[in-house]
Amino acid sequence: MNKFFAILYDTFLEIRSGKIIWLYAAVMVVLVLVFSLFPSIKIDGTGLDDINLLSPEMASDMIAFFFNGFFGFVIFLMVFGSAWLLPSYLNKGRIELVLSKPIDRFKLLSMKFLAVYLIKSLILIAMSVPIWIVLSIRLDNFSGYFFIGLLYGCLQFLAVYVIVFAFGLFGRSGALAVMGYFIVGIVTGLLSNREVVYNFLGDSVWKTIIDIVYYILPKLNEMDANFKPLMTGEGFIDTFSIYTTFGFSAVLFLLTLLIFKKRDY
Repeated sequence: MNKFFAILYDTFLEIRSGKIIWLYAAVMVVLVLVFSLFPSIKIDGTGLDDINLLSPEMASDMIAFFFNGFFGFVIFLMVFGSAWLLPSYLNKGRIELVLSKPIDRFKLLSMKFLAVYLIKSLILIAMSVPIWIVLSIRLDNFSGYFFIGLLYGCLQFLAVYVIVFAFGLFGRSGALAVMGYFIVGIVTGLLSNREVVYNFLGDSVWKTIIDIVYYILPKLNEMDANFKPLMTGEGFIDTFSIYTTFGFSAVLFLLTLLIFKKRDY
């Protein structure tokens, strides 16, 4: 446990020294100020609150819609902010010192992954909660379902970071980690709309190949369909995308551990 806390603290110092943590803080402060100071919406000079036009359902939908985009934006920032952490850990001169410690490679890499994920998830929570409080006050709608959506956002980042982490190990480069994530994101986005090309393929073997690739790869875009229903209390509407995404993530993470264990540094 002491070894994990040492890695956690070391990772925190790395993230803090990278200065991007100030960008996260700036985004949060700006949005809190915007929502706090933004004038009330009016129709013909009458505020929505005065004539009770804004129903609780509409307010919940507005909050869910905002946070769906907000979480996507923050995860996008976190891809760039976390992509370099593992490659820097594997740099010559540092990795030899790390591997000289009496600790199994599986545990070492797993603890590094967990340390980054926990810190980034705490940042996501710290950014989101103040904004939610301000929005809830302005819209007069406090819903505990926000925290279910927040947990789901952390799970989405988990799936994303597994991909970034794996490419960071494979290429030992932050740039390659970012590129790998975007390639996976683009390919999976295209595959989610694969029906468009079916009319051109007919019953050819290519249709079968595309289907197989679709079922194997994660469903990062399709997971978003669950966000609004979760934040409004409706529950999951697409569990298939979650099962397949985290099945892929588990296999990819195991492969990453195996490569790290076998690689000669």
